Amino acid sequence: MIAGKAPLLLLAVILAFMQLVSSSAQAQEDESGSAAFAFKSEPLNVGLPADIGSLRLDTPRASLEAFLEAIRRKDFRRAGATLNLNAIPAEEQADRAPELALMLAFILRRYDLIDWTDIPDQPDARVLPRLQQSTSPYKRRSVELGTVELDGRPIPISLQRFQPPDGEAVWLFSPFMVERVPDIYREPGRDLLSRWLPLSERVDTYDYSSTVERIAAALMLTAALVLGLLSYLGMRLMVRLLPLRYRRAGKNVCLPLAVLIAAVAFRISLKELVVLTLPIAKSMDVASEIVALAAGAWLVLQTASGLSLALSRKYVVPLTSDDPENRRIQTAVYVARRLVIVAVALVSIGYILLRVGIFESFGISILASAGALGVLVAIAARPLLGNMVAGLQIALTDPVRIGDVVVFDEHWATVEDISFAHTVLRTWIDTRIIVPHSDLLSRPFENWSKEGDAVRRIVKIPVDYRIDVDSVREKVKEIVESDARATSEPPQVEMVELTGEVAVLWVWISATSAFNSWYLHNEVREKLVKHIRELEGGRYLPRRRHLILNKEGDSPLGEADQPNSDAPDTGAENS
Repeated sequence: MIAGKAPLLLLAVILAFMQLVSSSAQAQEDESGSAAFAFKSEPLNVGLPADIGSLRLDTPRASLEAFLEAIRRKDFRRAGATLNLNAIPAEEQADRAPELALMLAFILRRYDLIDWTDIPDQPDARVLPRLQQSTSPYKRRSVELGTVELDGRPIPISLQRFQPPDGEAVWLFSPFMVERVPDIYREPGRDLLSRWLPLSERVDTYDYSSTVERIAAALMLTAALVLGLLSYLGMRLMVRLLPLRYRRAGKNVCLPLAVLIAAVAFRISLKELVVLTLPIAKSMDVASEIVALAAGAWLVLQTASGLSLALSRKYVVPLTSDDPENRRIQTAVYVARRLVIVAVALVSIGYILLRVGIFESFGISILASAGALGVLVAIAARPLLGNMVAGLQIALTDPVRIGDVVVFDEHWATVEDISFAHTVLRTWIDTRIIVPHSDLLSRPFENWSKEGDAVRRIVKIPVDYRIDVDSVREKVKEIVESDARATSEPPQVEMVELTGEVAVLWVWISATSAFNSWYLHNEVREKLVKHIRELEGGRYLPRRRHLILNKEGDSPLGEADQPNSDAPDTGAENS
Protein backbone atom coordinates (compact mmCIF):
# COMPACT_ATOMS: atom_id res chain seq x y z
CA MET A 1 0.00 0.00 0.00
CA ILE A 2 2.93 2.32 0.83
CA ALA A 3 4.47 1.63 -2.55
CA GLY A 4 1.16 2.45 -4.24
CA LYS A 5 0.87 5.83 -2.49
CA ALA A 6 4.50 6.86 -3.14
CA PRO A 7 3.79 8.59 -6.51
CA LEU A 8 0.98 10.64 -4.94
CA LEU A 9 3.16 11.74 -2.05
CA LEU A 10 5.97 12.69 -4.43
CA LEU A 11 3.57 14.76 -6.55
CA ALA A 12 2.26 16.59 -3.49
CA VAL A 13 5.81 17.44 -2.35
CA ILE A 14 6.70 18.78 -5.82
CA LEU A 15 3.56 21.00 -5.94
CA ALA A 16 4.23 22.37 -2.46
CA PHE A 17 7.82 23.20 -3.38
CA MET A 18 6.74 24.99 -6.58
CA GLN A 19 4.17 27.03 -4.65
CA LEU A 20 6.79 28.02 -2.08
CA VAL A 21 9.23 29.09 -4.79
CA SER A 22 6.52 31.07 -6.58
CA SER A 23 5.45 32.86 -3.40
CA SER A 24 9.06 33.72 -2.55
CA ALA A 25 9.67 35.10 -6.03
CA GLN A 26 6.46 37.11 -5.90
CA ALA A 27 7.41 38.53 -2.48
CA GLN A 28 10.83 39.55 -3.78
CA GLU A 29 9.27 41.14 -6.84
CA ASP A 30 6.80 43.09 -4.72
CA GLU A 31 9.53 44.16 -2.33
CA SER A 32 11.78 45.37 -5.11
CA GLY A 33 9.11 47.05 -7.19
CA SER A 34 6.90 48.64 -4.52
CA ALA A 35 8.50 52.04 -4.86
CA ALA A 36 8.23 51.93 -8.62
CA PHE A 37 4.49 51.17 -8.75
CA ALA A 38 3.36 54.75 -8.18
CA PHE A 39 2.90 57.98 -10.09
CA LYS A 40 6.22 59.73 -10.54
CA SER A 41 5.87 63.19 -9.10
CA GLU A 42 7.75 66.36 -8.41
CA PRO A 43 8.27 67.36 -4.78
CA LEU A 44 4.86 67.32 -3.11
CA ASN A 45 3.13 70.31 -1.46
CA VAL A 46 6.21 72.49 -1.28
CA GLY A 47 4.11 75.47 -0.28
CA LEU A 48 2.85 73.97 3.00
CA PRO A 49 4.57 74.96 6.25
CA ALA A 50 6.93 72.47 7.88
CA ASP A 51 5.27 72.64 11.34
CA ILE A 52 2.32 70.48 10.32
CA GLY A 53 3.99 67.39 11.67
CA SER A 54 4.31 63.89 10.35
CA LEU A 55 1.33 61.97 8.98
CA ARG A 56 1.00 58.32 8.16
CA LEU A 57 0.25 58.25 4.45
CA ASP A 58 1.71 54.91 3.42
CA THR A 59 -1.68 53.19 2.73
CA PRO A 60 -5.01 54.45 1.38
CA ARG A 61 -6.79 53.67 4.65
CA ALA A 62 -4.11 55.41 6.70
CA SER A 63 -4.31 58.56 4.57
CA LEU A 64 -8.11 58.70 4.78
CA GLU A 65 -8.08 58.14 8.54
CA ALA A 66 -5.48 60.89 8.96
CA PHE A 67 -7.63 63.26 6.92
CA LEU A 68 -10.83 62.56 8.91
CA GLU A 69 -9.01 62.70 12.26
CA ALA A 70 -7.66 66.14 11.42
CA ILE A 71 -11.14 67.28 10.38
CA ARG A 72 -12.61 66.10 13.69
CA ARG A 73 -9.93 68.02 15.57
CA LYS A 74 -10.62 71.08 13.38
CA ASP A 75 -6.97 71.05 12.31
CA PHE A 76 -7.70 71.88 8.70
CA ARG A 77 -4.08 72.74 7.86
CA ARG A 78 -3.10 69.23 8.86
CA ALA A 79 -5.98 67.79 6.85
CA GLY A 80 -4.79 69.79 3.82
CA ALA A 81 -1.49 67.89 3.91
CA THR A 82 -3.36 64.76 2.67
CA LEU A 83 -4.19 66.58 -0.59
CA ASN A 84 -1.93 66.70 -3.62
CA LEU A 85 -1.71 70.48 -4.08
CA ASN A 86 0.76 70.45 -6.96
CA ALA A 87 -1.91 71.78 -9.35
CA ILE A 88 -2.08 74.95 -7.21
CA PRO A 89 0.71 77.53 -7.25
CA ALA A 90 3.12 77.00 -4.37
CA GLU A 91 2.55 80.48 -2.93
CA GLU A 92 -1.19 79.78 -2.61
CA GLN A 93 -1.02 76.29 -1.16
CA ALA A 94 -0.72 77.29 2.50
CA ASP A 95 -3.74 79.61 2.31
CA ARG A 96 -6.00 77.38 0.26
CA ALA A 97 -5.21 73.99 1.78
CA PRO A 98 -7.46 74.38 4.91
CA GLU A 99 -10.41 75.61 2.85
CA LEU A 100 -10.01 72.85 0.26
CA ALA A 101 -9.79 70.20 2.99
CA LEU A 102 -12.96 71.54 4.61
CA MET A 103 -14.81 71.52 1.28
CA LEU A 104 -13.59 68.00 0.51
CA ALA A 105 -14.81 66.77 3.90
CA PHE A 106 -18.24 68.22 3.13
CA ILE A 107 -18.24 66.54 -0.30
CA LEU A 108 -17.33 63.17 1.20
CA ARG A 109 -20.12 63.54 3.74
CA ARG A 110 -22.63 65.00 1.29
CA TYR A 111 -22.34 62.15 -1.23
CA ASP A 112 -21.49 59.33 1.21
CA LEU A 113 -18.32 58.37 -0.64
CA ILE A 114 -16.53 56.43 2.08
CA ASP A 115 -17.00 52.67 2.22
CA TRP A 116 -14.34 51.27 4.52
CA THR A 117 -14.76 47.74 3.16
CA ASP A 118 -13.36 48.88 -0.21
CA ILE A 119 -10.41 50.84 1.14
CA PRO A 120 -7.28 48.66 1.47
CA ASP A 121 -4.71 48.98 4.22
CA GLN A 122 -1.72 47.86 2.14
CA PRO A 123 0.89 50.13 0.59
CA ASP A 124 0.29 48.72 -2.88
CA ALA A 125 -3.53 48.54 -2.43
CA ARG A 126 -3.37 44.96 -3.57
CA VAL A 127 -6.59 43.30 -4.71
CA LEU A 128 -6.85 39.65 -3.75
CA PRO A 129 -9.20 37.61 -5.96
CA ARG A 130 -11.96 35.57 -4.41
CA LEU A 131 -12.07 31.79 -4.48
CA GLN A 132 -14.48 31.81 -7.44
CA GLN A 133 -12.18 34.07 -9.49
CA SER A 134 -9.27 32.79 -11.53
CA THR A 135 -7.36 36.07 -11.74
CA SER A 136 -4.06 36.68 -9.98
CA PRO A 137 -3.54 39.34 -7.27
CA TYR A 138 -2.72 42.75 -8.67
CA LYS A 139 -1.50 46.05 -7.27
CA ARG A 140 -3.00 49.51 -7.66
CA ARG A 141 -1.77 53.05 -7.51
CA SER A 142 -5.26 54.62 -7.51
CA VAL A 143 -8.25 53.84 -5.27
CA GLU A 144 -11.51 55.44 -6.32
CA LEU A 145 -13.95 56.36 -3.55
CA GLY A 146 -16.73 57.32 -5.92
CA THR A 147 -17.79 59.83 -8.56
CA VAL A 148 -19.58 63.17 -8.39
CA GLU A 149 -21.39 64.89 -11.26
CA LEU A 150 -20.02 68.28 -12.29
CA ASP A 151 -21.65 70.00 -15.26
CA GLY A 152 -22.91 66.63 -16.45
CA ARG A 153 -19.46 65.00 -16.30
CA PRO A 154 -18.38 62.42 -13.72
CA ILE A 155 -15.47 63.54 -11.54
CA PRO A 156 -13.70 60.68 -9.73
CA ILE A 157 -12.92 61.20 -6.05
CA SER A 158 -9.83 59.09 -5.58
CA LEU A 159 -6.69 58.51 -3.57
CA GLN A 160 -3.51 58.03 -5.61
CA ARG A 161 -0.02 56.86 -4.79
CA PHE A 162 2.79 59.32 -5.62
CA GLN A 163 6.53 58.77 -5.62
CA PRO A 164 8.45 62.02 -5.00
CA PRO A 165 12.11 62.14 -6.09
CA ASP A 166 13.45 62.44 -2.53
CA GLY A 167 11.18 60.37 -0.33
CA GLU A 168 8.90 57.40 0.14
CA ALA A 169 5.70 56.85 -1.79
CA VAL A 170 2.59 58.37 -0.16
CA TRP A 171 -1.16 58.21 -0.77
CA LEU A 172 -2.83 61.60 -1.38
CA PHE A 173 -6.06 62.84 -2.88
CA SER A 174 -5.56 63.25 -6.62
CA PRO A 175 -4.58 66.74 -7.90
CA PHE A 176 -7.20 66.49 -10.68
CA MET A 177 -9.93 66.23 -8.08
CA VAL A 178 -8.39 68.74 -5.64
CA GLU A 179 -8.32 71.39 -8.35
CA ARG A 180 -12.07 70.91 -8.90
CA VAL A 181 -13.14 70.74 -5.25
CA PRO A 182 -14.43 74.36 -5.18
CA ASP A 183 -16.60 73.75 -8.25
CA ILE A 184 -17.94 70.47 -6.85
CA TYR A 185 -18.69 72.15 -3.54
CA ARG A 186 -20.58 74.99 -5.25
CA GLU A 187 -22.54 72.57 -7.45
CA PRO A 188 -25.35 72.09 -4.84
CA GLY A 189 -25.38 75.85 -4.27
CA ARG A 190 -24.79 77.94 -1.21
CA ASP A 191 -27.76 76.84 0.86
CA LEU A 192 -29.31 78.75 3.73
CA LEU A 193 -27.92 76.38 6.32
CA SER A 194 -24.37 77.07 5.18
CA ARG A 195 -24.97 80.80 5.61
CA TRP A 196 -26.20 80.39 9.17
CA LEU A 197 -23.93 77.54 10.27
CA PRO A 198 -20.17 77.45 9.61
CA LEU A 199 -19.07 74.60 7.40
CA SER A 200 -16.67 73.40 10.07
CA GLU A 201 -19.64 72.70 12.36
CA ARG A 202 -21.31 70.49 9.76
CA VAL A 203 -18.43 68.14 9.04
CA ASP A 204 -17.09 67.46 12.53
CA THR A 205 -19.63 64.65 13.06
CA TYR A 206 -19.01 62.53 10.01
CA ASP A 207 -20.62 59.30 11.13
CA TYR A 208 -23.97 60.71 12.23
CA SER A 209 -26.26 63.63 11.47
CA SER A 210 -25.88 66.80 13.45
CA THR A 211 -28.71 68.15 15.57
CA VAL A 212 -28.93 71.27 13.44
CA GLU A 213 -29.48 69.24 10.26
CA ARG A 214 -32.19 67.16 11.92
CA ILE A 215 -34.01 70.31 13.00
CA ALA A 216 -33.64 71.78 9.51
CA ALA A 217 -35.04 68.59 7.94
CA ALA A 218 -38.01 68.64 10.33
CA LEU A 219 -38.73 72.29 9.51
CA MET A 220 -38.56 71.65 5.77
CA LEU A 221 -40.86 68.66 6.10
CA THR A 222 -43.36 70.71 8.13
CA ALA A 223 -43.26 73.52 5.58
CA ALA A 224 -43.84 71.04 2.74
CA LEU A 225 -46.82 69.51 4.54
CA VAL A 226 -48.34 72.95 5.18
CA LEU A 227 -47.86 73.84 1.51
CA GLY A 228 -49.55 70.60 0.47
CA LEU A 229 -52.48 71.24 2.82
CA LEU A 230 -52.97 74.80 1.54
CA SER A 231 -52.77 73.56 -2.04
CA TYR A 232 -55.40 70.92 -1.34
CA LEU A 233 -57.81 73.41 0.21
CA GLY A 234 -57.27 75.90 -2.61
CA MET A 235 -57.87 73.28 -5.29
CA ARG A 236 -61.06 72.09 -3.60
CA LEU A 237 -62.37 75.65 -3.81
CA MET A 238 -61.36 75.94 -7.47
CA VAL A 239 -63.13 72.68 -8.32
CA ARG A 240 -66.46 74.37 -7.64
CA LEU A 241 -65.86 76.63 -10.65
CA LEU A 242 -65.58 73.67 -13.04
CA PRO A 243 -68.51 72.40 -15.13
CA LEU A 244 -70.61 69.80 -13.40
CA ARG A 245 -69.33 66.90 -15.51
CA TYR A 246 -65.72 67.64 -14.49
CA ARG A 247 -66.25 68.25 -10.78
CA ARG A 248 -65.94 64.64 -9.74
CA ALA A 249 -62.70 64.24 -11.67
CA GLY A 250 -61.43 67.50 -10.20
CA LYS A 251 -62.13 66.34 -6.65
CA ASN A 252 -60.33 63.07 -7.28
CA VAL A 253 -57.12 64.76 -8.44
CA CYS A 254 -56.94 67.31 -5.61
CA LEU A 255 -55.33 65.00 -3.03
CA PRO A 256 -52.68 63.37 -5.28
CA LEU A 257 -51.79 66.74 -6.78
CA ALA A 258 -51.39 68.26 -3.30
CA VAL A 259 -49.16 65.36 -2.21
CA LEU A 260 -47.10 65.76 -5.39
CA ILE A 261 -46.68 69.50 -4.76
CA ALA A 262 -45.53 68.85 -1.19
CA ALA A 263 -43.06 66.15 -2.25
CA VAL A 264 -41.61 68.24 -5.10
CA ALA A 265 -41.31 71.28 -2.84
CA PHE A 266 -39.47 69.19 -0.26
CA ARG A 267 -37.06 67.84 -2.89
CA ILE A 268 -36.39 71.35 -4.22
CA SER A 269 -35.70 72.59 -0.70
CA LEU A 270 -33.25 69.70 -0.21
CA LYS A 271 -31.31 70.71 -3.31
CA GLU A 272 -31.60 74.51 -3.26
CA LEU A 273 -32.46 75.84 0.20
CA VAL A 274 -30.95 73.45 2.74
CA VAL A 275 -28.39 70.94 1.45
CA LEU A 276 -28.24 68.16 4.01
CA THR A 277 -25.38 65.76 4.46
CA LEU A 278 -25.45 62.06 4.97
CA PRO A 279 -26.76 59.89 6.45
CA ILE A 280 -29.98 61.92 6.73
CA ALA A 281 -29.74 63.34 3.20
CA LYS A 282 -29.92 59.99 1.42
CA SER A 283 -32.93 58.73 3.34
CA MET A 284 -34.76 62.03 2.87
CA ASP A 285 -33.92 62.13 -0.83
CA VAL A 286 -35.08 58.58 -1.50
CA ALA A 287 -38.23 58.97 0.60
CA SER A 288 -39.24 62.21 -1.11
CA GLU A 289 -38.58 60.70 -4.54
CA ILE A 290 -40.74 57.68 -3.76
CA VAL A 291 -43.56 59.85 -2.43
CA ALA A 292 -43.34 62.14 -5.47
CA LEU A 293 -43.37 59.21 -7.86
CA ALA A 294 -46.28 57.52 -6.10
CA ALA A 295 -48.24 60.78 -6.03
CA GLY A 296 -47.48 61.39 -9.70
CA ALA A 297 -48.66 57.90 -10.65
CA TRP A 298 -51.76 58.39 -8.53
CA LEU A 299 -52.40 61.72 -10.25
CA VAL A 300 -52.03 60.16 -13.71
CA LEU A 301 -54.45 57.37 -12.80
CA GLN A 302 -57.05 59.74 -11.39
CA THR A 303 -56.70 62.14 -14.34
CA ALA A 304 -57.01 59.37 -16.93
CA SER A 305 -59.98 57.86 -15.15
CA GLY A 306 -61.80 61.13 -14.61
CA LEU A 307 -61.22 62.59 -18.06
CA SER A 308 -62.20 59.38 -19.85
CA LEU A 309 -65.45 59.20 -17.91
CA ALA A 310 -66.22 62.89 -18.41
CA LEU A 311 -65.41 62.88 -22.12
CA SER A 312 -67.36 59.68 -22.75
CA ARG A 313 -70.41 61.20 -21.05
CA LYS A 314 -70.07 64.36 -23.10
CA TYR A 315 -69.23 63.05 -26.55
CA VAL A 316 -70.72 59.55 -26.40
CA VAL A 317 -74.50 59.42 -26.37
CA PRO A 318 -76.27 57.75 -23.45
CA LEU A 319 -76.84 54.03 -23.33
CA THR A 320 -80.40 54.31 -24.69
CA SER A 321 -79.16 55.53 -28.09
CA ASP A 322 -79.78 53.35 -31.13
CA ASP A 323 -76.31 53.97 -32.58
CA PRO A 324 -74.03 50.98 -31.87
CA GLU A 325 -70.93 52.96 -32.88
CA ASN A 326 -71.27 55.14 -29.81
CA ARG A 327 -71.40 52.12 -27.54
CA ARG A 328 -68.35 50.69 -29.30
CA ILE A 329 -66.39 53.90 -28.66
CA GLN A 330 -67.47 53.96 -25.04
CA THR A 331 -66.42 50.34 -24.56
CA ALA A 332 -63.00 51.02 -26.12
CA VAL A 333 -62.56 54.08 -23.88
CA TYR A 334 -63.41 52.09 -20.75
CA VAL A 335 -61.06 49.22 -21.61
CA ALA A 336 -58.23 51.57 -22.65
CA ARG A 337 -58.64 53.53 -19.43
CA ARG A 338 -58.23 50.42 -17.34
CA LEU A 339 -55.25 49.22 -19.37
CA VAL A 340 -53.57 52.61 -18.86
CA ILE A 341 -54.27 52.39 -15.13
CA VAL A 342 -52.71 48.94 -14.87
CA ALA A 343 -49.69 49.91 -17.00
CA VAL A 344 -48.97 53.07 -15.00
CA ALA A 345 -49.41 51.21 -11.71
CA LEU A 346 -47.04 48.40 -12.71
CA VAL A 347 -44.37 50.76 -14.03
CA SER A 348 -44.58 52.95 -10.93
CA ILE A 349 -44.39 50.04 -8.52
CA GLY A 350 -41.48 48.53 -10.44
CA TYR A 351 -39.54 51.80 -10.45
CA ILE A 352 -40.20 52.37 -6.75
CA LEU A 353 -38.93 48.90 -5.88
CA LEU A 354 -35.91 49.43 -8.11
CA ARG A 355 -35.20 52.84 -6.58
CA VAL A 356 -35.46 51.49 -3.06
CA GLY A 357 -33.03 48.74 -4.03
CA ILE A 358 -35.17 45.81 -3.00
CA PHE A 359 -34.06 43.85 -6.05
CA GLU A 360 -30.40 44.31 -5.16
CA SER A 361 -30.99 42.82 -1.72
CA PHE A 362 -32.06 39.56 -3.29
CA GLY A 363 -28.77 39.35 -5.16
CA ILE A 364 -27.82 36.57 -7.51
CA SER A 365 -30.34 34.15 -6.00
CA ILE A 366 -33.19 36.00 -7.68
CA LEU A 367 -31.47 35.72 -11.05
CA ALA A 368 -30.84 32.03 -10.49
CA SER A 369 -34.46 31.36 -9.59
CA ALA A 370 -35.98 33.78 -12.11
CA GLY A 371 -37.09 30.97 -14.41
CA ALA A 372 -38.82 28.97 -11.67
CA LEU A 373 -40.31 32.13 -10.21
CA GLY A 374 -41.67 33.15 -13.60
CA VAL A 375 -43.31 29.76 -14.05
CA LEU A 376 -44.90 29.93 -10.60
CA VAL A 377 -46.16 33.47 -11.19
CA ALA A 378 -47.56 32.47 -14.58
CA ILE A 379 -49.41 29.51 -13.06
CA ALA A 380 -50.76 31.53 -10.15
CA ALA A 381 -51.80 34.47 -12.32
CA ARG A 382 -53.24 32.39 -15.17
CA PRO A 383 -56.90 33.30 -14.41
CA LEU A 384 -56.03 36.99 -14.10
CA LEU A 385 -53.91 37.00 -17.25
CA GLY A 386 -56.60 35.09 -19.12
CA ASN A 387 -59.23 37.65 -18.14
CA MET A 388 -56.88 40.48 -19.10
CA VAL A 389 -56.36 39.04 -22.56
CA ALA A 390 -60.08 38.35 -22.88
CA GLY A 391 -60.84 41.96 -21.93
CA LEU A 392 -58.49 43.19 -24.63
CA GLN A 393 -60.15 40.79 -27.05
CA ILE A 394 -63.57 42.24 -26.17
CA ALA A 395 -62.28 45.75 -26.90
CA LEU A 396 -60.80 44.70 -30.26
CA THR A 397 -63.33 42.21 -31.63
CA ASP A 398 -66.41 44.03 -30.29
CA PRO A 399 -68.68 41.06 -29.46
CA VAL A 400 -70.40 43.05 -26.72
CA ARG A 401 -70.42 46.71 -25.76
CA ILE A 402 -71.50 48.79 -22.82
CA GLY A 403 -75.25 49.28 -23.08
CA ASP A 404 -75.92 46.17 -25.15
CA VAL A 405 -78.90 44.02 -24.21
CA VAL A 406 -77.88 40.38 -23.94
CA VAL A 407 -79.29 37.06 -22.86
CA PHE A 408 -76.59 35.21 -20.93
CA ASP A 409 -77.23 31.95 -19.13
CA GLU A 410 -81.00 32.49 -19.45
CA HIS A 411 -80.70 35.96 -17.89
CA TRP A 412 -81.97 38.96 -19.81
CA ALA A 413 -79.63 41.83 -18.88
CA THR A 414 -77.89 45.00 -19.98
CA VAL A 415 -74.10 45.34 -20.11
CA GLU A 416 -73.47 47.93 -17.44
CA ASP A 417 -69.68 47.95 -17.27
CA ILE A 418 -66.64 46.19 -18.73
CA SER A 419 -63.94 46.28 -16.08
CA PHE A 420 -60.38 45.04 -16.15
CA ALA A 421 -61.20 41.38 -15.51
CA HIS A 422 -64.98 40.98 -15.63
CA THR A 423 -68.19 42.24 -17.19
CA VAL A 424 -71.08 43.57 -15.11
CA LEU A 425 -74.58 42.63 -16.34
CA ARG A 426 -77.63 44.45 -14.95
CA THR A 427 -80.75 42.31 -14.99
CA TRP A 428 -84.28 43.61 -15.46
CA ILE A 429 -84.85 43.44 -11.69
CA ASP A 430 -81.74 45.59 -11.06
CA THR A 431 -79.52 42.80 -9.79
CA ARG A 432 -75.95 42.47 -11.06
CA ILE A 433 -74.29 39.43 -12.56
CA ILE A 434 -70.49 39.49 -12.47
CA VAL A 435 -69.13 37.44 -15.37
CA PRO A 436 -65.36 36.95 -15.91
CA HIS A 437 -64.28 37.86 -19.41
CA SER A 438 -63.04 34.36 -20.14
CA ASP A 439 -66.44 32.86 -19.22
CA LEU A 440 -68.27 35.46 -21.30
CA LEU A 441 -66.28 34.64 -24.43
CA SER A 442 -66.28 30.87 -23.93
CA ARG A 443 -70.07 30.53 -23.64
CA PRO A 444 -72.69 31.49 -26.24
CA PHE A 445 -74.99 34.43 -25.54
CA GLU A 446 -77.55 36.51 -27.40
CA ASN A 447 -76.81 40.13 -28.20
CA TRP A 448 -80.07 41.85 -29.01
CA SER A 449 -78.56 45.25 -29.77
CA LYS A 450 -75.51 44.24 -31.78
CA GLU A 451 -76.64 46.16 -34.87
CA GLY A 452 -78.73 48.76 -33.06
CA ASP A 453 -81.26 49.16 -30.29
CA ALA A 454 -84.29 48.36 -32.45
CA VAL A 455 -85.49 44.85 -31.54
CA ARG A 456 -88.08 42.59 -33.17
CA ARG A 457 -90.08 40.27 -30.97
CA ILE A 458 -92.67 37.60 -31.67
CA VAL A 459 -96.01 37.35 -29.91
CA LYS A 460 -97.52 33.84 -30.18
CA ILE A 461 -101.33 33.69 -29.93
CA PRO A 462 -103.11 30.28 -30.00
CA VAL A 463 -106.58 30.61 -31.62
CA ASP A 464 -109.26 28.46 -33.17
CA TYR A 465 -108.35 27.60 -36.75
CA ARG A 466 -111.62 29.08 -38.03
CA ILE A 467 -110.56 32.63 -37.15
CA ASP A 468 -110.27 35.32 -39.79
CA VAL A 469 -106.54 36.21 -39.81
CA ASP A 470 -107.12 39.47 -41.69
CA SER A 471 -109.18 40.80 -38.80
CA VAL A 472 -106.31 40.04 -36.46
CA ARG A 473 -103.89 41.84 -38.80
CA GLU A 474 -106.09 44.91 -38.74
CA LYS A 475 -106.26 44.88 -34.96
CA VAL A 476 -102.47 44.49 -34.60
CA LYS A 477 -101.90 47.34 -37.01
CA GLU A 478 -104.28 49.50 -35.03
CA ILE A 479 -102.48 48.71 -31.76
CA VAL A 480 -98.95 49.25 -33.05
CA GLU A 481 -99.49 52.37 -35.11
CA SER A 482 -100.82 54.31 -32.13
CA ASP A 483 -97.86 53.36 -29.88
CA ALA A 484 -94.74 55.58 -29.80
CA ARG A 485 -92.56 52.64 -28.71
CA ALA A 486 -92.93 50.94 -32.09
CA THR A 487 -90.69 51.64 -35.07
CA SER A 488 -91.81 52.52 -38.55
CA GLU A 489 -91.51 48.89 -39.62
CA PRO A 490 -95.05 47.51 -40.10
CA PRO A 491 -96.06 44.49 -37.99
CA GLN A 492 -96.64 41.08 -39.52
CA VAL A 493 -99.20 38.41 -38.61
CA GLU A 494 -98.83 34.89 -39.95
CA MET A 495 -100.44 31.53 -39.12
CA VAL A 496 -97.26 29.55 -38.58
CA GLU A 497 -98.46 26.48 -36.66
CA LEU A 498 -101.59 24.34 -37.03
CA THR A 499 -102.56 21.30 -35.00
CA GLY A 500 -105.70 19.21 -34.73
CA GLU A 501 -107.13 21.53 -32.14
CA VAL A 502 -105.64 25.03 -32.47
CA ALA A 503 -103.77 27.33 -34.80
CA VAL A 504 -100.90 29.54 -33.60
CA LEU A 505 -100.55 33.08 -34.93
CA TRP A 506 -97.11 34.67 -34.89
CA VAL A 507 -97.13 38.44 -34.57
CA TRP A 508 -93.84 40.21 -35.44
CA ILE A 509 -93.50 43.65 -33.89
CA SER A 510 -90.48 45.99 -33.87
CA ALA A 511 -89.74 48.43 -31.04
CA THR A 512 -87.19 51.20 -30.61
CA SER A 513 -85.30 49.41 -27.82
CA ALA A 514 -85.17 46.14 -25.96
CA PHE A 515 -87.02 47.59 -22.99
CA ASN A 516 -89.73 49.05 -25.21
CA SER A 517 -90.05 45.79 -27.13
CA TRP A 518 -90.62 43.89 -23.90
CA TYR A 519 -93.44 46.12 -22.74
CA LEU A 520 -94.89 46.53 -26.24
CA HIS A 521 -95.10 42.81 -26.97
CA ASN A 522 -96.80 42.27 -23.59
CA GLU A 523 -99.34 44.96 -24.40
CA VAL A 524 -99.97 43.54 -27.87
CA ARG A 525 -100.57 40.08 -26.41
CA GLU A 526 -102.95 41.50 -23.80
CA LYS A 527 -105.00 43.49 -26.29
CA LEU A 528 -105.13 40.65 -28.83
CA VAL A 529 -106.43 38.22 -26.23
CA LYS A 530 -109.07 40.75 -25.26
CA HIS A 531 -110.01 41.26 -28.90
CA ILE A 532 -110.34 37.54 -29.61
CA ARG A 533 -112.33 37.00 -26.42
CA GLU A 534 -114.83 39.66 -27.43
CA LEU A 535 -114.95 38.64 -31.10
CA GLU A 536 -118.32 36.86 -31.66
CA GLY A 537 -118.57 35.97 -28.02
CA GLY A 538 -115.21 34.20 -27.83
CA ARG A 539 -115.99 31.88 -30.71
CA TYR A 540 -112.38 31.87 -31.89
CA LEU A 541 -110.72 31.13 -28.61
CA PRO A 542 -108.74 27.87 -28.53
CA ARG A 543 -111.03 24.85 -28.09
CA ARG A 544 -110.69 21.19 -27.38
CA ARG A 545 -113.09 19.10 -29.55
CA HIS A 546 -114.69 15.79 -28.50
CA LEU A 547 -116.32 13.41 -31.03
CA ILE A 548 -119.48 11.71 -29.67
CA LEU A 549 -120.46 8.46 -31.50
CA ASN A 550 -123.96 7.06 -31.93
CA LYS A 551 -124.41 3.75 -30.16
CA GLU A 552 -126.47 2.18 -32.95
CA GLY A 553 -124.64 3.21 -36.11
CA ASP A 554 -121.35 4.36 -34.63
CA SER A 555 -121.76 7.58 -36.56
CA PRO A 556 -121.01 10.97 -35.17
CA LEU A 557 -124.09 12.57 -33.73
CA GLY A 558 -122.96 15.95 -34.87
CA GLU A 559 -122.95 14.89 -38.49
CA ALA A 560 -126.28 13.04 -38.23
CA ASP A 561 -128.13 15.65 -36.23
CA GLN A 562 -126.65 18.75 -37.85
CA PRO A 563 -126.50 18.31 -41.59
CA ASN A 564 -126.80 22.05 -42.08
CA SER A 565 -123.50 23.65 -41.61
CA ASP A 566 -125.24 26.94 -40.84
CA ALA A 567 -127.09 25.52 -37.85
CA PRO A 568 -126.01 26.76 -34.43
CA ASP A 569 -123.71 24.71 -32.25
CA THR A 570 -125.41 22.12 -30.05
CA GLY A 571 -122.63 21.62 -27.60
CA ALA A 572 -120.52 19.22 -29.62
CA GLU A 573 -117.62 21.64 -29.20
CA ASN A 574 -116.58 22.56 -25.69
CA SER A 575 -114.28 25.38 -24.88
